[in-house]
Amino acid sequence: MNTQRLSRYLASASFLFATGFAATATAQDFNVPSGDLKSALDAYATQSGTQLMYGDRLVEGVQTKGVHGALSPDAALTRILKGTGFEMRRDASGAIAIVRAEANNIQLEPSLQIAQASPARQSVETVTVTSSKLGGADVQSIPIAITALSQEQLTATQTAGGPDLIKQVPNLTFTKTNFTGYNIQIRGIGTQAISVTTDPAVAVSFNDIPFIRNHFFEQEFFDVSQVEVLRGPQGTLYGRNATSGVVNLISAKPTDHWEAMASVDVGNYNNRRLEGMLNVPLLEDKIALRVAGEWTKRDGYAINEQNGQAIDGRNLWSGRVSLQVKPIDRVTANFVYEHFDEDDDRERSTKQLCHKDVAPEIVDGPAGPQTTAGNFMAQVWLEQGCRPTSLYAPTAFETPNAGANPFVAALYTFGPYLTANADPYAGVVQNPDLRVTNSLINPHYKAKNDTYELNIDVDVTPQLTLTSQTAYNQDNLNSTEDYNRYNTSINLFNYPGDGVGTIVGSDHEYCDPQLGCSSRLVSEDVSREHANQFYQEVRLNSNFEGPLNFVVGANYMKYRTLEDYFVMSNALSLATEYFNYAIPLGGTQPAQQPPALLPGQVHVPFDGAFANSCGPQIATPALLSQSFLGLGCAYIDPNPLESIDGNGHNYFRSQNPYRLSSWAAFGEVYYQVTPDVKLTGGIRFTDDKKSFDLYPSWALTIGQGYPNLGTIDQEWKEVTGRFNVNWTPKLDFTDQTMVYASYAHGYKGGGANPPGVIPVASFTGQLIGSPSNTTHPLTFKPEFNDAFEIGTKNSLLDGELTLNGDIFLYKYQNYQISQIVDRTSVNLNFDATVKGAELEATWEPIPGLRFNLSTGLENATLNSGSKAIDLMDRTAGHPDWMVLKPFITQTSNCVFPTYVVNELLAGHGPLVNGVCVAYIPGGYADTPVDPVTLAPYVPNPDPVNLPGYPGFDPASAPHDGLGFDKDISGNQLPNAPHVTLSIGAQYSMPVSEAWAGTLRGDFYHQSDSYARVFNDRPYDEIRGYSNINFALIFTNQDGWQAMAYVKNVLDTTAITGAFLNSDDSALTTNIFVTDPRLFGIRLTKNW
Repeated sequence: MNTQRLSRYLASASFLFATGFAATATAQDFNVPSGDLKSALDAYATQSGTQLMYGDRLVEGVQTKGVHGALSPDAALTRILKGTGFEMRRDASGAIAIVRAEANNIQLEPSLQIAQASPARQSVETVTVTSSKLGGADVQSIPIAITALSQEQLTATQTAGGPDLIKQVPNLTFTKTNFTGYNIQIRGIGTQAISVTTDPAVAVSFNDIPFIRNHFFEQEFFDVSQVEVLRGPQGTLYGRNATSGVVNLISAKPTDHWEAMASVDVGNYNNRRLEGMLNVPLLEDKIALRVAGEWTKRDGYAINEQNGQAIDGRNLWSGRVSLQVKPIDRVTANFVYEHFDEDDDRERSTKQLCHKDVAPEIVDGPAGPQTTAGNFMAQVWLEQGCRPTSLYAPTAFETPNAGANPFVAALYTFGPYLTANADPYAGVVQNPDLRVTNSLINPHYKAKNDTYELNIDVDVTPQLTLTSQTAYNQDNLNSTEDYNRYNTSINLFNYPGDGVGTIVGSDHEYCDPQLGCSSRLVSEDVSREHANQFYQEVRLNSNFEGPLNFVVGANYMKYRTLEDYFVMSNALSLATEYFNYAIPLGGTQPAQQPPALLPGQVHVPFDGAFANSCGPQIATPALLSQSFLGLGCAYIDPNPLESIDGNGHNYFRSQNPYRLSSWAAFGEVYYQVTPDVKLTGGIRFTDDKKSFDLYPSWALTIGQGYPNLGTIDQEWKEVTGRFNVNWTPKLDFTDQTMVYASYAHGYKGGGANPPGVIPVASFTGQLIGSPSNTTHPLTFKPEFNDAFEIGTKNSLLDGELTLNGDIFLYKYQNYQISQIVDRTSVNLNFDATVKGAELEATWEPIPGLRFNLSTGLENATLNSGSKAIDLMDRTAGHPDWMVLKPFITQTSNCVFPTYVVNELLAGHGPLVNGVCVAYIPGGYADTPVDPVTLAPYVPNPDPVNLPGYPGFDPASAPHDGLGFDKDISGNQLPNAPHVTLSIGAQYSMPVSEAWAGTLRGDFYHQSDSYARVFNDRPYDEIRGYSNINFALIFTNQDGWQAMAYVKNVLDTTAITGAFLNSDDSALTTNIFVTDPRLFGIRLTKNW
């Protein structure tokens, strides 16, 4: 390295160190009018000072839309050639040849083209952003933190789908989450809320159109022009719910020349993948058709050791038809239809972890030490199922104390079919392998999605373009999975004996109408959804020669969905059926009694007519407020799982109908103050209207059906916007530099929390349940983000190095985070502050050798004053309080002073079973009373019979007895690691006259993070992990490409996220993990 080169390196390093951020490309002013291509190319060559090579006859008669405005030379030329059927190619001298984009002109990796052409040094090529909202500009000339990846880059870096984007974009993380959702986070902010009215914080768009419900992160990328990830609030142009950023998938559009591609991929786990594309010009320069699709099938990554079968496999396909029509030169219409179809055994969560909770042996207090030994029911009601432990510890692979399951508790408490001191999970531990479960039921995942888009561009004048975007999307999903991915002992259910009427046979099996016959505890959940969305946007873009340009527009979105979540349990069905015939009060007809087994009979099949013989009434709030299961007749759905009628009270159902209507008007103005300084100002007005129907969840209650209790209507009218200034100075130590500063205000709508369990009456007529207005808020607030950012983009060392960087600060209000309360998802709001920096670089020190770097630093913390009840630790470290399980129809645990529990265990008061509901003021109990005396509170109520008992005032219970707040100020936001780091390197060289080869390696690292806002150690800790990928690619000029790859070389199984289930699910923890080591070979042919 000579002295001049060294001085330039040092000068560049000093500049970047002084500014603390970085990046690329300077724009030039171009004024190339529309018209014939030859004149446009001549004008471009003059204005850019670039040598162009082309044949006059080759471009004769071809028309172009021209280009106006400040763009990099490459971006300007790309715009001129757009839609002409021509493309640019550089020769060894750096001159540009204009060639027809024929079939044999395949798109190679930039480094391969360089290697085959000449060892002469070339500048690192940058990507032109194809999003119509960003004007088709070079990524280096856009003053936004953006990463754009072409199809070739996605292939080379093995970015097969949305989850792989974490390896390409700084400060981006991904994990699946509960039910059927996923969470993309950018700069610490994502979708931590899971209720149906929640909107994503990272907008996912397809061809610039946002979709609330989609499967873009479940299918693999195919035939895309590029994937763009914009970081920071993008609400002005990209609409609602882009407070953290946008992931925009741009599909490849039809072209005016014949083109085709076919690809075959085979690998481990019996992976088979086919991909294809055919582009057909139907009418020269007028109509073109493009058809593309992909199919993936593989075996599962996990094993169900109950049956030895592989689960979590894939069997999915996607197809896309794109039609481009240019009826006249000024009008271009693109119609896109895409279908997604999946039918396989995909797991929604990998495993369910638990550290068994055990009731205390001794509870001391005024009545003297009281033991729980030999008092199984006391043990049941003094434990919460699972207690916190590290998700990586051996103790995490235990099973719950089954008494925490209300369905099992119902059988313990009433009826002859379960022995009260028999824990179904006694002695059962789980396999410590995170990819091994033990389930009686394999998962089933079925999804279909249809998306229609019509995009029309009309050049009203050479300087004004009117764009219309219309879309319709329909989505259907049905997913079933074992609710507890561990098993119980066999012969769990009791046979009451010969000559006794029974619904359990002497084989100890109970036949559930949905789950079949088993002598074990069987449970399954069902998540299903039907949604449709309509979207319309119209905008007008200017492309004037002067300093002022603008975009104005409006859009409208209408979204409808019904999401259902069911939990089936044979213990619940058994309890319901027993209560129907044992205590048939409130039915419309006398209940029949089950027959005894006949001689030689060992099995009792399910009989739907008998199960509902008591004549269940249609459920109404009035009916349910008067009696609960055991005091009436409950409808048992007799239909199999695939055809349930949804009205059964022998299962749990959360019904969530939701409607959204949203419109917005927006505009941005761009003003070129000087040749080096440009201002951008944008504003958007949004009107969101949401409606949510209230269907409380009922189980273990009488009646039939789930009536609507009303509708919550909400509306928000919000103004958002952004301001940006960018400067392109001429510096001696960089080739091109842009520095920008921006402020943006983002908004994401609030919503309604699903209601909890409706109050129902106990044997005494006292209300037992959890009214939603007592246990959690009915609504949650909208989010707002005030984002400040400074960044720079640079090209250095004669184009060898591009370096982009930024620093940012977010002031975030009302971040929405869910937890499961009262058997439903409840969103809470928290204020937060996020600070960070990002750096992206590409360096080609010698021809064919390329390095890339993407790293992010962030610190996302809750603001001072943040607090909440930790469902896993309701006492929050208060040693004089204890957690109690509630009555079986109540869904949330409660806390009690230890001295009160001591008196109850001594027999001074009712059974521990149900004591939670006896004291909560204004809520679960009609009149709050001292649970020991069952009378209103007075100090020292009975010194003779209750010596030393000071009495208990229910009003003194924290949050009506639900638990103590924890101060979580300064805690890290969930799934927000401090560091993400991605490093890649590739070397390309010719291996023969016809073939070129590329060897590429990628390293990714994510630091530690937390699963919840409580940051409880070690339970909430998610360990950081690293990932290594390799690929070897061979390409030739005849269109062939062969690729061998290995992903996750070290076969790391990392936990990416965790979700705490509800109290009445025993506080188990669902976890989500990375894919295992994958390797394979891909063969591709382009024509």
